[in-house]
Amino acid sequence: MPKGMILEHVSMIVRNRDESVEFYTKVMGFKVLRKYETETMRVAYLYLDDQLLELNEMCPKDQPAGLVPLGLSHLGFRVDDMDEAISEFKKHGVEVTGQPIKFEPKIYAVAEVSGEKLLRALRPTKKPYWRIATLKDPNGVTIELLER
Repeated sequence: MPKGMILEHVSMIVRNRDESVEFYTKVMGFKVLRKYETETMRVAYLYLDDQLLELNEMCPKDQPAGLVPLGLSHLGFRVDDMDEAISEFKKHGVEVTGQPIKFEPKIYAVAEVSGEKLLRALRPTKKPYWRIATLKDPNGVTIELLER
């Protein structure tokens, strides 16, 4: 296991981000940590105590609405050192399906939180980006590695 690795969040693909935020905040008791958008998705990170849930509304330009599968998207694991973590997984024969990229989200709707896990997931702190890579478990479930 890579040094310092923790299960950071569970990610779901949802039909409508804002309706899903409404449900998880009003019915389930979560709070909004942050929101952002890209060309292909609208994202909200929610928290309940220090548990994180990522909601992704996909907006693919090349697929008609309704064809994106809903449900579990990936499991997000935070690692202290991306290169060391990838090396460790490769030693066990795990195929890296997405090489590390620098991710600089344009974040808004930021919460005031404390606690290392939430602060590190809120926004980049030590540098202006996070590093993200992906791999698959034996069942084909996407594992997202985050160096925050």
